[in-house]
Amino acid sequence: MTPLLVFVAALILSALVFPAAIGQLARARMGQQIREEGPVAHHGKAGTPTAGGVVFILVALVLYLAADRSLAGGFVLIALVLGGALGFIDDFSAIRGGRNLGLRARQKIVIQLATGALLGYLALRWGLTSQLVPLDGRHALGGWIILVSALAVAAGSNAFNLTDGSDGLAAGAGAITFGALALIAVLQHRPGAGLMPAILAGVLTGFLFYNLFPARLFMGDTGSLALGTAMVAAAITTGFLWYLPLLALVFVIETVSVIAQVASFKMTGKRIIRMSPLHNHFIVSGWRETPLALWFWTGSLVAAVLALALSRPGLAA
Repeated sequence: MTPLLVFVAALILSALVFPAAIGQLARARMGQQIREEGPVAHHGKAGTPTAGGVVFILVALVLYLAADRSLAGGFVLIALVLGGALGFIDDFSAIRGGRNLGLRARQKIVIQLATGALLGYLALRWGLTSQLVPLDGRHALGGWIILVSALAVAAGSNAFNLTDGSDGLAAGAGAITFGALALIAVLQHRPGAGLMPAILAGVLTGFLFYNLFPARLFMGDTGSLALGTAMVAAAITTGFLWYLPLLALVFVIETVSVIAQVASFKMTGKRIIRMSPLHNHFIVSGWRETPLALWFWTGSLVAAVLALALSRPGLAA
């Protein structure tokens, strides 16, 4: 099957499965816990079913077995499952604890680094170390892929998690990013490497039917950590790892806004924006969530076009 066909299949399948998932998660009392220090507008979201990322993993697994079964697809699927497992433990811990805390930050970062190192080791063993270097063609990372993958997974999964804080925002931006990775694989005449990114783009598009404001379902850490890890894995399989910071620019900006806010407050006692991550600044400034999501999607689309334009000579080589 082509990336376009699996995208459509994932979109339809996920759109049909999510209503049942909403009911099951509600009966399991998997309701979202809201941070007290977050935007006041978000307090009404408490109790909305979360951990919808479980569906991402199930649909990806079914379509991988039905239409993919490639080494590249398996690599991304492994990343999706590992990230999702950590996210589910975090979601479950937060819900059962009655507060939006879950695992400690140090615990998560250690597991994320270990996950990234494992993926880097698999990439080395499976011959997935060749990456496009901006303005310098394609080069193999060799054993360095283990360190680079560890750092990239920790950064990517946390960036996706930070961005997932406003209805539809992370899902739409993620769909664009995964869609671009699928297109990159096609432009390299390696459509097989684009199947799993296309599946995830389709699942996220289907998820938007239930995640746009007012959201009936959240992906939770189960989804955001799974997708952030899979995003890095898909960048590895398509040889696009060094371009990922540009391609995923919205996620990078969201993360930088948190780092800058914390650093500014610790050093000067002042905040540089009203609330971090950046999308919260706009929400507390009075923005509605749907227009906000549309602007962030536009940013993701522009970043994807720039990444494709800059990498085009290397993709054609």
